[in-house]
Amino acid sequence: MDLVTAITVALGAPGTGVTVLVGDDRDIQPVVRARGRVVVVGADVRAATDALPLRDGAAEALVAVHALREVDDVDAAIAGFARVVGAGGRVVIAANALAHRRELRGLWATAARDCGVVDPPPLLDTDERFSLDHAQAWLQRHLTDVAVTPVRGTTVLDTAQALALLRAERPADAGVTWDLLASVVESRVRDAVADHGGFTLSTLTGIATGVVAAKSGSAPAK
Repeated sequence: MDLVTAITVALGAPGTGVTVLVGDDRDIQPVVRARGRVVVVGADVRAATDALPLRDGAAEALVAVHALREVDDVDAAIAGFARVVGAGGRVVIAANALAHRRELRGLWATAARDCGVVDPPPLLDTDERFSLDHAQAWLQRHLTDVAVTPVRGTTVLDTAQALALLRAERPADAGVTWDLLASVVESRVRDAVADHGGFTLSTLTGIATGVVAAKSGSAPAK
């Protein structure tokens, strides 16, 4: 199962209400738009989740695709998601696990040590604020029937793609010049490409889902 399929299954059959999409993932948009009425909120929504353009309980479902990595207050963001979804409606949040692309971290650490860095600083972790590993605990604060569905896979990179990923995620103070590090990485990736046809990364992403509990006097999501 891929991420798009996991989100489709988690959402279930569409009703007559609005689905909110938080994030700008082009693969997910057609799935959400096929449900009918959609409100799209850009992925740059940070702590201002109260600005979601819907009244309380107005939506039947909400999908957030790798959006919580952008917020300053994860708890407030999830509370905002639950606020705009009616009782019985579903919140679906896609996120990466901490083990996502673990081989890239290994490549970085090994290459940095080869360049003389005794204790390489970690790569920048865009999933540090909200990872799939901690999703259940976060969602249980505001939602019921919480479930986490991991999606595992692999991707194969060539030398240029591996270098581009490392360049984007390397720490500002790496303890070594990028040119030197890149030359070592390039050599290692070329060896992997020659031996195995590419540099293989393990991917571990997935979704966390929860249901909005009924509140006194609230109407169910349509």
